[in-house]
Amino acid sequence: MSRKEALKAKFAELKPEGREVRKILREADSKGRPLTADEQSRVDGFLAKVKPIADALDQVNAEEETLRRVKELGPLVDPREHYLGSGAKDGHIAFSGPHRKALARKVIGASDVKALLASGSRSTGVVMLDEVFEQGRPPQSILDVLPARVVDPNYSFLQQTTRTNNAAPVAEGDTKPTSVYTLTELVGRLQVIAHLSEQIPHHALGDNVNLEHFIDSEMLHGLQVAVENQVVNGTGTAPALRGILATSGIQTQAFATDILTSIRKGITKLEGQGLSADVLVISAADWEVVELLAATNGATDVRGVPIDATARRLWGVQAVVSTVLPVKTAILLDGTAVSVDHDGQIDTRWSDAVSDDFAKNYLRCRVEGRFGLSVYRPLGVVSVATAA
Repeated sequence: MSRKEALKAKFAELKPEGREVRKILREADSKGRPLTADEQSRVDGFLAKVKPIADALDQVNAEEETLRRVKELGPLVDPREHYLGSGAKDGHIAFSGPHRKALARKVIGASDVKALLASGSRSTGVVMLDEVFEQGRPPQSILDVLPARVVDPNYSFLQQTTRTNNAAPVAEGDTKPTSVYTLTELVGRLQVIAHLSEQIPHHALGDNVNLEHFIDSEMLHGLQVAVENQVVNGTGTAPALRGILATSGIQTQAFATDILTSIRKGITKLEGQGLSADVLVISAADWEVVELLAATNGATDVRGVPIDATARRLWGVQAVVSTVLPVKTAILLDGTAVSVDHDGQIDTRWSDAVSDDFAKNYLRCRVEGRFGLSVYRPLGVVSVATAA
């Protein structure tokens, strides 16, 4: 039984006495007389029992309200932000599958398409899920597996540049060894990632279902792919993000024998740093090679290798197929190594103020968001060569 339930149970036990006290007060009030000494004593005794319970309930309710607000604010008030793994457990951006459809519905809103087109714009919160990916369903996007956090437009994070553990037994009176865990504070800035639609006939958008399908299938998907591309390949030259592969200090694994061996050696590099391989980002072509190698001519050599095609796991590591990876490249990640940063909003605007759109009854749609990337542990990332 929770504390709140226990307090409510105590209140319930006092209800019969409370009814008697109310009866006394009503009777005295109806007769216009003061309480007798005995009546006053009973009332005071009842209040003395009730007040501590009521105060405790007020405290519990206040604590619950505080927790609710903290959850709404998320990582902005989470002290874990000052740790290297900040954002690692804040959730992920739900941009794919049914969550993109939900986001499309949120963009349109309950007031339907007419209100959206009349107002010209709408901002909606990014869908954030606690689980990094849905259990039992292979993730469909890098954003399904990378931690995400809401930050200010200008923010900072700590990046670990050196990790030397010198802990050792020390005799009494001797100087303790010094371990080197160098942290560098890096400044980040959210960058706008956006795109426009072509001209769309105004009346063609009168059907709410069609509009939802358009936003879902085209505009949000296009934004998702652009964000993924920047997270992986961004050059770091503004307005581009500095992507994972452009981050200084990440580990590399050269091609060795075949793709299975190369990826396994990459996992070893993470484990050698005391980290874990939580995510494998791999291209569709390379995942095909993995499955065919295990199922055809290489089956004898790789028999027993844990390849779960249904759950899309290799060597026990969750794989996600990506369309933005460079050729012959895969990425292994520790779950606390990076986070996708954003301001929590997706902005959708409709306008006929482009060229002669108004005269021709055309509209254009613009969808955008602001995003960044924090790489806390470069050693928690391995770029794997998947072919010679």
